[in-house]
Amino acid sequence: MPIESKRLESGVAVIVLSGRLTFGREVERLEHVVSGLLEQGQKRFVFDAAALDYADSSGIGTLVSCLTRIKKSAGDLRLAEANPRIQRLLSMTGVDRILNVYPTVAEAAAG
Repeated sequence: MPIESKRLESGVAVIVLSGRLTFGREVERLEHVVSGLLEQGQKRFVFDAAALDYADSSGIGTLVSCLTRIKKSAGDLRLAEANPRIQRLLSMTGVDRILNVYPTVAEAAAG
């Protein structure tokens, strides 16, 4: 899963998730990207899940771990454009109650 990040003019870091977020390199890469941005003082994050096809329990756990680290740094994390399968996983695990999910990146970045 390639992880791409970009910073919007509003200062929000958008991290694009694609493919599969599963145990191993994928989750480690995501944690590494988030850690690096936090070290640079980044506070507002949007995970763009439009191209994310699948996440296993490790992937869902990593989303929660990233959320926890960002909140501990007085930051904010939002998820955008999750497909129905990912939304169902978030609902089944209860993660949708702690991680705000938005229909578009623009809406997630606006708040």
